[in-house]
Amino acid sequence: MAESSKPTRAVEVFFSYSHKDEDLRDELSKHLAMLKRQHFITAWHDRRIGAGKEWENEIDERLNSADIILLLISSDFLASDYCYDVEVKTAMKRHDDGEARVMPAILRPVDWKGAPFGKLQALPRDARPVTDWSNRDEAFLNIAQGIRVAAGELAVRQVGWLFESFTKVESLKNWANVVSLGERILKSLPDHLPEYQTIRSKTAAAYVRRWSRCIDERGYDPFGRGVGIKTKRHEDPEEIRPKIIADLNRAIELEPDNAEYHYLRFCMRGDESDLERAIELDPSTAQYYIARAWNRECDDDKEGAARDRQRAMDLGYRPSSKYFLHRYNLDESLFDERKKMEMWKLKCLRD
Repeated sequence: MAESSKPTRAVEVFFSYSHKDEDLRDELSKHLAMLKRQHFITAWHDRRIGAGKEWENEIDERLNSADIILLLISSDFLASDYCYDVEVKTAMKRHDDGEARVMPAILRPVDWKGAPFGKLQALPRDARPVTDWSNRDEAFLNIAQGIRVAAGELAVRQVGWLFESFTKVESLKNWANVVSLGERILKSLPDHLPEYQTIRSKTAAAYVRRWSRCIDERGYDPFGRGVGIKTKRHEDPEEIRPKIIADLNRAIELEPDNAEYHYLRFCMRGDESDLERAIELDPSTAQYYIARAWNRECDDDKEGAARDRQRAMDLGYRPSSKYFLHRYNLDESLFDERKKMEMWKLKCLRD
């Protein structure tokens, strides 16, 4: 079974700035703390150069590997030959080549129009310098939010080819590969992105659907056992059962509010807490009440069983066996001949 999903590579952010703006840079860095704690980004600036390392080579290496290059604009930044002639030049070339994203952040008022990065959308909002804000925390928050959005877009782009492959194998109903690719994508994406939630749901579905040939839906079973295991001649159901349960465990981990997954796991391992959870999540499915009625009958809770059978009837359940009617002294008008061969279909097993 796959491990829980965590991003494997954070988006790397490079700070290009003047040392005279170090205090403002430090304040901005604090506002990026949650992005770093969530392993969404890593942030690097030249104060992180280790002792004994050649600073120019280290800066060049980091500048050429960064995903986002944050230009902290001020008069001192524009007056710095190194910042303007080296870092800005390299940053803009990588931006124009599609290798990185350059994001100007205006720290202090300065005339920056006409600069190589002048064509880019600047932060904070309306390119208003941070020092002009009455509340600088709001300015830094706006910059941090812009970085979060950009980093999310880059994270999705980095795994774009996986999305293409995922869509292809899903269309081919190759559920084993959907599971494999889905888990890889989940490990690469931050969990707040909409794409992450979509892949979670689809990967959970694939964990269940790859066992569809082995799951026997007996919706016509009057006692509500509902789902069993069907195998080929050489297969042992009891060897397959733990594998199905393991995949159901992961499916429920990925999509905990799917009632059918809990019901299926109840059918596989008989834990009544799964059945109770299925009813809690979806109280409008008659089959769950029939299953619980059978359990209560076995526990000699005849009143509870009768209530569940009535609830199932109220939801449209009709017995497929006259034995069911006679056993519980029910009106024979409830019998539906068509139900004899009708299967109650679990949606999660349908393509």
